[in-house]
Amino acid sequence: MKSFMESEYKLKVDPFDNKVDLSAPMAGRKKEKEAWSQIIRQRTGQRGNSFNFVIGDYGFGKSFSLYKIYEEVKKKYENVIPIFITLLPEDTIRKFGLEFIQRIFSKFEMKDFKRILSKVRKEDFDHLKSLLPEPAIIFEKVRKGNDLAFVFLRGDKVIDAKEMHALGVGRKLDSTDRAKDYLLSFLYLLKKAGLDSLLLAIDEVEYIFSQMRGSKISLAFNTLRGIHDLQSLELGETANMIFFFGISIDVWRRLTVDLQKREKSQGGPIQPFIDRKDNVITLEPLSKEETKELIKLRLKQNRTTGIVGEKPLIPFNDEFVGYVFDLTKGRPRDIVRRCDIVLLEGLEQKITLITVTFAKKVYESHGLFI
Repeated sequence: MKSFMESEYKLKVDPFDNKVDLSAPMAGRKKEKEAWSQIIRQRTGQRGNSFNFVIGDYGFGKSFSLYKIYEEVKKKYENVIPIFITLLPEDTIRKFGLEFIQRIFSKFEMKDFKRILSKVRKEDFDHLKSLLPEPAIIFEKVRKGNDLAFVFLRGDKVIDAKEMHALGVGRKLDSTDRAKDYLLSFLYLLKKAGLDSLLLAIDEVEYIFSQMRGSKISLAFNTLRGIHDLQSLELGETANMIFFFGISIDVWRRLTVDLQKREKSQGGPIQPFIDRKDNVITLEPLSKEETKELIKLRLKQNRTTGIVGEKPLIPFNDEFVGYVFDLTKGRPRDIVRRCDIVLLEGLEQKITLITVTFAKKVYESHGLFI
């Protein structure tokens, strides 16, 4: 038997699932948006890299905010390349720094590399080759469309001795220090191609704690500090990196209180990592007015097209807004979930107005705390 959504809207997948809809419009967060926009304006093209942190409790919109940062740069800045990276708990990490840098490279397709590298002059490649010959060889081959050099750079496969000989390099890309040479080379080539910055929006930093224990956690953050400090006076000016890390309140506390306290007696890399912090943006609960704005946007959005219409699919009253605000305490993820559930039930039952009475019945039937 077909579900209501399949029979009524020809949808085989529930468009109201509980995953974060990164493409949805943003409600509220005007202060936070201005903060990250200012950071981007101020740090683009500057000397030195920048560590920035987006901090919030679970469900407060860290992933959503990071993606909006990525989108803003992609739309407004021709001289900045944005990358959105999610550090997933299920990933297995053997060499954190190596795989982190390869993940950056994996965000580029061959056509992206060729478009960028085609703008670099021969003399700039020659200068790079005089200092970092093997990265220069690989990037030059990628510019020419060499598939083997492309997979070597991204770590898509294990390269054997015969393939290494064909590439013309003697050392595999199998260590963090070697990967840092390739990243530094890439930043140099970006600058020579007319690109000023590489922006990295990095989500789910909790992943480091879930995959590592003890000293390995400190080593991971030490690796990130080392990437932040990448530079070469001989190589000359490079594109800078602007980092935005999404971190939960709990992980931020562990970094800035627990681990730092432990290192006061025995030393360690956490304090140097935190010392490189430029800005912290803290995501607070939405206000009642912002909650209303989010409810409006959520109930007006066509889930099949993503387009936000002029009117809600089902109208609602102010009492419903107050009720949702009181239940969720302004937590965006909970607001979205309750809107989606009540809208789905309302469409199925063909109601004409979403009220507190209707919402209570729906939430009770779904076992939600009310």
